Amino acid sequence: MADDPPDGARDADRQRDPVAASADRFQRLVEQAPDGIVISRQGLVLYANAAALHLLGYDGPEELVGRPMAAFLDGAALATMRERLQHLKETGQRLPPHEYPAKRRDGSSVTAEITSIFIDYDGGPAVLAFARDVTERARLRAQLEQAERLTALGRMAAGVAHEINNPLAYMLLTVEALTRHLAAARVDAGLLDMCADLRHGVDRIATIARDLRVYARHEAELYGSVDLAMVLQQSERLAAHELRPRIDLTVEHAALPEVSGAATRLEQVFVNLLLNAGHAIADDRSDGQVAVRARAGAREVIVEVEDNGAGIPAENIHRVFDPFFTTRPAHMGMGLGLGICRDIVARLGGSISVASEVGRGTTMTVTLPIAAPVNSTSAARSAPAAPRATRAPVRRRILVIDDEPLIAAIVSATLGEMHDVVVETRAADGLAEVARRRPGMEHRFAFLTGGAYTARSQGFLERIANARLMKPFSSQALIDLVDAATTSR
Repeated sequence: MADDPPDGARDADRQRDPVAASADRFQRLVEQAPDGIVISRQGLVLYANAAALHLLGYDGPEELVGRPMAAFLDGAALATMRERLQHLKETGQRLPPHEYPAKRRDGSSVTAEITSIFIDYDGGPAVLAFARDVTERARLRAQLEQAERLTALGRMAAGVAHEINNPLAYMLLTVEALTRHLAAARVDAGLLDMCADLRHGVDRIATIARDLRVYARHEAELYGSVDLAMVLQQSERLAAHELRPRIDLTVEHAALPEVSGAATRLEQVFVNLLLNAGHAIADDRSDGQVAVRARAGAREVIVEVEDNGAGIPAENIHRVFDPFFTTRPAHMGMGLGLGICRDIVARLGGSISVASEVGRGTTMTVTLPIAAPVNSTSAARSAPAAPRATRAPVRRRILVIDDEPLIAAIVSATLGEMHDVVVETRAADGLAEVARRRPGMEHRFAFLTGGAYTARSQGFLERIANARLMKPFSSQALIDLVDAATTSR
C-alpha cells in the first residue's frame, strides 16, 4: 500500500482540481456561518456546524452527531417540525421560518428559528435545517405582548369599574338606609349584623374593582393604620368556607402592632394567599394543612402563609408574580391575583416572597411596615381648639340626574329627608330644567362617577373644577358633598 502524499502535494493536487478547491471553500463557509446548520436523516444528526454546536451548548461535533433530534426538541416541537416537513414534501412549497423551544446540553432553554429543506447527502435523502438563536427577540416580544395585554386590561378595568360601581352605589346606600330603619325599629341585633356583613361585602367588591384600575394604571392611593390581627381574622373567616373541612386551617399570632395600609386591600392579599394555598392541595388528600403565622419585628410585621401542597417547580418559582402566569386550568383564574397582591404590598412599603419545594409545600412571606405611632403632642396640636357650633340645616332644592333609575331613586330617598329633590334620568331633560329655572348655575353641579373609561370622559373630569364623588359612596359622603356644594358659593 502506498504512503499518503504529503500535505504540500495534496494542496497542489487540489489546486489542479477546482472541484475539490470549491468543496473546501464551501466547507469553510458552512463552518464559519453565523447561523446553525444541521443535517439529519430519519431524526438522527449527521452533521452540525460550529454555530449549531454553540447554540445547543456542545463543544465538538462528536458530541452531537448520531444523537436523535428528540434530545433537543420536545414532543410537541418535533410533531410540528414533522408536519411542516410533510407539507414541504407533498406540496413542494417552503413554509416560513418557525420558532421552536429547544433544550441545551445543560438543560437550559433556547428559542431557535428554524428553516428546513430536503437535500441529498452522502448518497441519501436528508433534511438540512438552518437555525438562528432568537431567544432575546422572543423574550422582548413576550414582554411587548404582556404590555399590550395589560393596556387592554387597563381599558377593560375602567369599564368594569364603571359598570360594577353603579349597582354597588345603590346597594351601599340601600344597605345603609336599611340599617338605619332597622336600628330605629330596635330589631334583633342579628339583622344588624347581617347588614354589616353585607356592607363589608360591598366594600370588598368595590376595592377589587378599584384594584384592577390601580394595578394597570398605578394610581396613587392613601393608606392609614390597620389592625392586622383583625384583618387576619376576617381573612380566615372569608376563606374558611372554601378550605374547611377539607383542609385544616390555623391562624397563630401574639399581640400585633398596627401596620400601614388599608384593611380591605390587606384582606384581599391574605384571602388570595389562603385560597392559593388551598388550591395547591389536591382534593383527594385528607391531611391538607394551611397555617398562618404572624410575628412582630423591630420595624415590621412578618406574616407567613404555609401549605403542605404540591409545591412550585423551580422553573416556575420566579414567574409566580408575573401577570397572567398561572398553572391552573383556564376556568380557575387569569393569573392576576399574586401580581396584584405584590403591587398592593409594595405600595405599602412592604414585600412579598415565596419559598417552595415540590412535594413538600409552599410558604408565602409578607413583610409589612409597622405604622408610625401617633404623637400625642402633634395630635393635640392638630385637634380643634373647641367644637364649632352646629348650624341649623337649610332645606334646599336638589336636582338629581342619573341614567340608572335605581341610583337616582336611592339618592333621592337619601337626600329627601333634608331637601326637596327632583329626579331626572336623562341629562338633556335635567339641563333644560336648569337652563329654564336657574341659568348660570353650572358651577353648582357635583358629579357622581363610577370612573372615567374613555379618553373623552377622563379629559372632561380633568378639566372641570366641580366637586365629584366616586361610586360607590356612603350616605354621609353624599350628604357632605351636597352640603359643601350648596354652601361654597
